[in-house]
Amino acid sequence: MFRVRRNILPYLIFLIIGGFVFQSCVYDFYRKEFVSEERVNNAALLFAWLGLLPNPNQKLFGFSPGYSRNLSNLQFIGSEFFPKSSKKKIVLIHGWNPAERDADPITGDEKKIQNIKNTFSNGLIHFQEGRDSANSEFDFYLYTYRTSNSILVNGRQFHSTLRGYFADSDQVYIVAHSMGGLVTRVALSKDVGVLPFVRLVVTLGSPQYGSPFATSSFLGSNPFLNDLGNYLVGTQGGSELGYTNNGTGQMPLAGAENLVLDTLNQSFLDTNLNSKFISFAGVMSNCTVAETFYYNSGCNILSNAGFTQSDGIVPANSARLGNLTYKQINVADCDHSMMAFQTTNIDDTKSRNLFTQVITEIRNSPY
Repeated sequence: MFRVRRNILPYLIFLIIGGFVFQSCVYDFYRKEFVSEERVNNAALLFAWLGLLPNPNQKLFGFSPGYSRNLSNLQFIGSEFFPKSSKKKIVLIHGWNPAERDADPITGDEKKIQNIKNTFSNGLIHFQEGRDSANSEFDFYLYTYRTSNSILVNGRQFHSTLRGYFADSDQVYIVAHSMGGLVTRVALSKDVGVLPFVRLVVTLGSPQYGSPFATSSFLGSNPFLNDLGNYLVGTQGGSELGYTNNGTGQMPLAGAENLVLDTLNQSFLDTNLNSKFISFAGVMSNCTVAETFYYNSGCNILSNAGFTQSDGIVPANSARLGNLTYKQINVADCDHSMMAFQTTNIDDTKSRNLFTQVITEIRNSPY
């Protein structure tokens, strides 16, 4: 889970599951951007956990198109102030963010908005500039959350946010990158509650059967990854991104299990909820097509372990949920970040074409 600014990539190992495993200097840099008033932090989080107030680390924004590719924070408007229209709604939700930990102070809106930009700025610019006439047919919303928390907790909070803002008569389409796809699956599960206004979910490189890079046994087999991977698997949210051997078409990985995903996926099979999902999977024809050394390395590591199709982080079978979703689409030569429209050059045809594909699938869906 936000686009990774390319100038900080030398400090990262890779974006892992919409997100990235990172070195401590990056964490220390980002920590300065957090709101640090402890007197409100502890009380607000307590009320959120008790269900008395929304979690202050998550928020739904509406996006107001502007004219500059240098997106202003003023274009991101809290949903409570964003005027609702009769248009169909697209809600984008990001994946893993390494810059926040469970015990950190509450994130302010500036950091929340930066998380969103780090994943979806290219897509927002395509929308703003009228690509595929999307801005005449849809309103864009963006949801952000603290990714180190459990996907079960985040999914319930996502559900509550959507339920509290949209009406049953609305037509809502969710576009989820990476971990955001898992959070969305929890939000739509029958145990959490029905959201009749959610017509379709498009997942972009979501590890629906997990990723080896969030799996302790896989990380431990590679000394280069082991130390840097400890943060990811050491948080509840990160550990729930781990690879599972259970699932259609899954290649067995020694020591891999994920009871959270297994339970969630079985629930979706039992209730036929996979019929609301279209899954996009990044498939690099060779590892050199990745835009950074990190996805190139991730692709090579996965390939050497037998995962011949991946976006450098998520194996294609995991992203496609073993072909059990309503529709599956392979995206050629896109790494994990590019699966969120994030190419170094905004006008890259891979970014523009993926945006067109997503809008087209939403527009032509039977829901």
